[in-house]
Amino acid sequence: MTSNQNFTSFEQSHRDVVLAVDFNLYGTRMATASADHRVKVYDRKDDAWHLVDTFGAHDAEITDIKWNGPYMGEIIGTVGEDGRFRLWQEDVTEMPNSGRRFKYMFETTSDTRVPFMSLDFKNIANTETYVALATRDGFLKVLEPVDHDNLAGQWHTMWDRYLCKTPERTEETSFKVSFHHERFPCWTAVRAGLDRRALSLAVTCMDAVKIFRTDKDRRFYQVAELKNARDLVRDVSWANGSMRGWDVIATASKDGCLRIYELHADANASLVTDSFGSGSIAESTTLEKNANSVAHEHKVGRKHQTALSGIGAGLQGSSGGDRDQRGRQGEGAPKRIKETATMVEEINLHRGALWKVAFSQSGDVLASTGDDGTVHTWRRALDGRWHEYAEVDLASD
Repeated sequence: MTSNQNFTSFEQSHRDVVLAVDFNLYGTRMATASADHRVKVYDRKDDAWHLVDTFGAHDAEITDIKWNGPYMGEIIGTVGEDGRFRLWQEDVTEMPNSGRRFKYMFETTSDTRVPFMSLDFKNIANTETYVALATRDGFLKVLEPVDHDNLAGQWHTMWDRYLCKTPERTEETSFKVSFHHERFPCWTAVRAGLDRRALSLAVTCMDAVKIFRTDKDRRFYQVAELKNARDLVRDVSWANGSMRGWDVIATASKDGCLRIYELHADANASLVTDSFGSGSIAESTTLEKNANSVAHEHKVGRKHQTALSGIGAGLQGSSGGDRDQRGRQGEGAPKRIKETATMVEEINLHRGALWKVAFSQSGDVLASTGDDGTVHTWRRALDGRWHEYAEVDLASD
């Protein structure tokens, strides 16, 4: 089925190619980032998109842009080839299209002096904000504000590591981050021992995708790895729908294939952890030795924790109940789960490399696009297979 109805084409007025686009939670606001170093913000009104403001965000190409959740104000995050991550907050007292409506509020630079290429936000209970950043050389960093009510204040690094051996400078790379954005994780994972407030993060790592979760101490560990791609994985998307009983993750690859995976929690197995908080199915520390010492220094600083007093230890031991006690792998080790990833669909209908993939808010519709200039949409049938139900050729007149 091919349809061009209900699609709006308009002049975006950037001076160079648009490299990233993102919508807010409700789909009523859109932000575009360009190689001209500028960001444009649009509001949807009366079935049309109206320009709200244009501002210079970086001193180089802007490679990714994201809206934060709507509960902390109208905040945009950007990363650019200048090696900086920046936060911008809207000031509604400024006139539209004045160039001053979005104010700079926070900035951090890449620890490895290699530019960031991807970012994503995660909100918990409408009060907590987390940011994941990935550099072009595969260095992953997760940031948390010291005060969650003040995103313009100080932030600290809650976790960082190299995802793989540092690629060669001339090698094409792909590192994309995607949080699970639903309020709670999959219920079967919670039943297996996963903390209800755990962070879940998918990261493309060249031709694979690594899945990380946090334990009760908010330390990340790897639970699974998605393979089968024959070239770089350009994008990854995590579907909502925690009540279905398993997680669904889709990937877009340079080899032209759309792949869909199911992630099932194993209620009868848990991970044996090491002193750095990595699961036994994660990579060995050999990768850490090959990587820059930046990641190692941060981890060593978090390795030693302050011992609790007798009262504090008693309170901590009683608050978790029997589930915490069953989850202990050793003295003081938090519960960690093991999950199995299965590829349930591999689709190759695009004529060329895939670049983007995204699920709908309900998690039952999937959209993909690539070099062929078409947008394909997919739905899961009753038999568990994903079938195409619409195609839009954006390259045609």
